[in-house]
Amino acid sequence: MSDYQELSDDQWLRLKPYLPFGSTGKRGRNANNRLFINALLWMACSGGRWRDLPLRYGKYDSIKRRYYLWVEAGVLDALFEALRVHGDQEWLMMDATIVRAHAQAAGARHKKGGLMPMHWGVQKAA
Repeated sequence: MSDYQELSDDQWLRLKPYLPFGSTGKRGRNANNRLFINALLWMACSGGRWRDLPLRYGKYDSIKRRYYLWVEAGVLDALFEALRVHGDQEWLMMDATIVRAHAQAAGARHKKGGLMPMHWGVQKAA
């Protein structure tokens, strides 16, 4: 995956206050949240299955279990809401993969032989 990037230090510092527990790399309440978030980003960018998750993120079944626990606990909803409210939109962009337009919107010619809609003010002669 060429366009996947893990969280930068700056991005991590901005996310960290919204996440539960620690970031020491230990199990349980001190589990490494940064590694977990990077695993979720890998999943989102790759479209892969849980079993495809690279080992550098840990055991896929542990990450999958933790993901579903966070979903049930509302952690991810709270994170997305915080990012929506306090988000940095410096890199926000929208392109044709998000919003599709008809070719005519870009000035393409209409197909010949088709009837034009009446609201365009053009009527066929009788």
